[in-house]
Amino acid sequence: MKQIILILFILINIMTIAQSTKKAMQPKKVTIEIWSDIVCPFCFIGKKKMELAIAKLKAEDKVEIIWRSFQLDPDFPMDSSISTNEYLVQRKGYPKEQVSTMTAQLTDQGKEYGINFQFKKARSFNTLNAHRLIQWAKNFGKSNELKEALMLNYFTEGLDLSITNNLMTVLEKVGLDIEKAKQILDSNDYKEAVEHDIFRSQELGIRGVPYFILNDKATISGAQNDSVFENILAAALKNIKPSKNGGQEGVCIPNEECK
Repeated sequence: MKQIILILFILINIMTIAQSTKKAMQPKKVTIEIWSDIVCPFCFIGKKKMELAIAKLKAEDKVEIIWRSFQLDPDFPMDSSISTNEYLVQRKGYPKEQVSTMTAQLTDQGKEYGINFQFKKARSFNTLNAHRLIQWAKNFGKSNELKEALMLNYFTEGLDLSITNNLMTVLEKVGLDIEKAKQILDSNDYKEAVEHDIFRSQELGIRGVPYFILNDKATISGAQNDSVFENILAAALKNIKPSKNGGQEGVCIPNEECK
């Protein structure tokens, strides 16, 4: 009887060790943290560039994207909006000619990534509530889908996202509970999560967005060349030290021009 018990004990230990070994051998996903703002055109382009790199490397099941909050203009009045072109002229002080040139260049660049920028229709707004909803959407695995929908509606549809009902329209399209979302907006829920992301960006010295951190190590600042995204992601997938990230370009900085 003792021998049978001993054999069973040994078999259980072997099975436990085998399961632990199998779990340890399973490749961990590459975490991609992305600081961005909904009203940042380079953030939308950078999102597409990262998605292209993921698709090219066939890494859809090997990465986890974590959206981090960042506000380019946290002092913008809540529950109000203004034409984005007027915003750049009136609030940021850019000459109209410079705004026209900048938006035309961004429109051309966006086309390369399937983005139909409509800056004349877009309306700038305080993005705090949108970020709170993205934080909430993480609970349902919908943050990436909601981020895409918000940027699409802001940049291409000209939807005024300072209006709660418009936000609810976007949420409903991605399958989120609009009644629960309204309750969140009527409270301070997820505001702390937004503030935490912004505070962490300051600790990391992030001055502009988009900003990508892969596996807490490799970084990409701005919507850089496609090859930068591919090389750094490939290195992260292989768990090797990446080459230089190429500096900083294609970035929006608070109180400064997107460049």
